[in-house]
Amino acid sequence: MDFRNYFDSAEAQLALFIKMAKADGEIIQAEMMFLKLLAHKLNINSSDFDTILDNYEKYRYLPPANEKERFMTLYILIQMMKVDLSMKAEEIEFCLEIGKRLHIDEDKMKNIIELSKQQEKKVVGYEEIKKELKPIL
Repeated sequence: MDFRNYFDSAEAQLALFIKMAKADGEIIQAEMMFLKLLAHKLNINSSDFDTILDNYEKYRYLPPANEKERFMTLYILIQMMKVDLSMKAEEIEFCLEIGKRLHIDEDKMKNIIELSKQQEKKVVGYEEIKKELKPIL
């Protein structure tokens, strides 16, 4: 899936995913690998990746107006939260905060978080999350 078209600023998008990875205080190897994959998909080279990683707080994320783009952002954030096979309170709080910024109903966000908790050791599928957001999408 080519998701470069979904985001206004690839750098700001990557910085958002880095914030999720760092929400629990550390970036583990699996999270770093996922971040590097996302950077590659966003056409961000390794030098720029290192700069964004070191300065992620300086990037301002503007939520997309398009519902599909907002969903894609949420989907990737959920995957980043789960990549270490645990969901810590700080990550959940950050995810809920971004859900608000993406204009996703708080109850729907809580349902998605609960679904993610139930499947903590597994990937929550694209269609499963999309189903929780009906009739938005």
